[in-house]
Amino acid sequence: MPSFELIPILLSFPAFFYIATYFALLFGLYRSKSIHTVASPFISVIVAARNEERHLPGLLDCLFRQEYSGYEVIIVDDRSSDKTADIVRSRLSQYPHLKLISVTATDPDMPAKKSALTKGIQASKGEVLLFTDADCLPPPTWIKEMSAGFEEKVGVVAGYSPYRPSAFGIKARSLWEKCLFSFIQYEELKISLWAAGSIGIRKAWLCTGRNLAYRRKVWDDIGGFQRIKHSISGDDDLFLQLVQRTTAWQIRYIASTDSHVPTKPPESFSEFVDQRTRHFSAGKFFPASLKLFSVFFYGLNFVLYFGLAASFLSPSFAWGLPLFSIKFAVDMFFIVLGSRQFGISPPFFSFPFMEAAILFYNMIFGLLGVLGTFRWKSELK
Repeated sequence: MPSFELIPILLSFPAFFYIATYFALLFGLYRSKSIHTVASPFISVIVAARNEERHLPGLLDCLFRQEYSGYEVIIVDDRSSDKTADIVRSRLSQYPHLKLISVTATDPDMPAKKSALTKGIQASKGEVLLFTDADCLPPPTWIKEMSAGFEEKVGVVAGYSPYRPSAFGIKARSLWEKCLFSFIQYEELKISLWAAGSIGIRKAWLCTGRNLAYRRKVWDDIGGFQRIKHSISGDDDLFLQLVQRTTAWQIRYIASTDSHVPTKPPESFSEFVDQRTRHFSAGKFFPASLKLFSVFFYGLNFVLYFGLAASFLSPSFAWGLPLFSIKFAVDMFFIVLGSRQFGISPPFFSFPFMEAAILFYNMIFGLLGVLGTFRWKSELK
């Protein structure tokens, strides 16, 4: 048992580790301000869609209102049993640059979504491949903003895709749903700030496939999804990490509001659990260094919360309160400055509650991602 004299030292370490981590991320956020290129590469927008008849009309309307001239849109109908394919066919004459690719059977050698995306990529002709999901509403400036990030040595550009219930006419029907939607929005913001910051310091490990672009040459250089086909998810995070580790291509994060791609939040708690379990499942295949960092970082976060609680119970833990205050101030500083760089209002009032919730959220869903099962478009995985 350590003597009580060592407690301030033991509690100080996680606080200072927090400071170092978040100031590194803030430096990365600052560096993520890329000088936009004037080049206008031909863009292939690729969407894998399975049973998306509810969402495709809105997405297609957004995609064909883009303020960019050289692009095509490829919708990959991944074995849908609804009117997904019919909706796309009905627009083919209206939009000559729209293509429909139909997948009628699963590929035993590749997870379903990666297989669908691969077929879309193979049918594309763009120098740059741009990805989103069917339940997203990209703004008219989206393609222009994302393409402008491709400076000469940049191979991958990632962007922000916030959950916005109002954009889809979704309203919280209860206090529980209001809290759930607020948490989903906050968690996505924090993950995206981590993504932008880590990309800025050339330690890329997070992104979202709802707003992601890379050169076709990058795809060819790393052999597509072959080296990450063992994971059901990860066509975004694992692909990004592979580019970071194995190529000389630079990676950029575009944070401007004109590049944000609103997406529909999960509409029920069970859908939320399925979605998040799927997202966390890719973590099983992260490099060992990233796994160790995550366990270490969130473990120290828990220690600081424990120190806070203990400071009210014993004078020996009096240092817990000021050190937790340092952690709290650094977290707030990161969220406020990051939100402003993303061009959105910082969540001042909900911040303390969301931070506490995220601690337990990461612990619970980290385990579910490793041990749990989930459903992807009505298929148990």
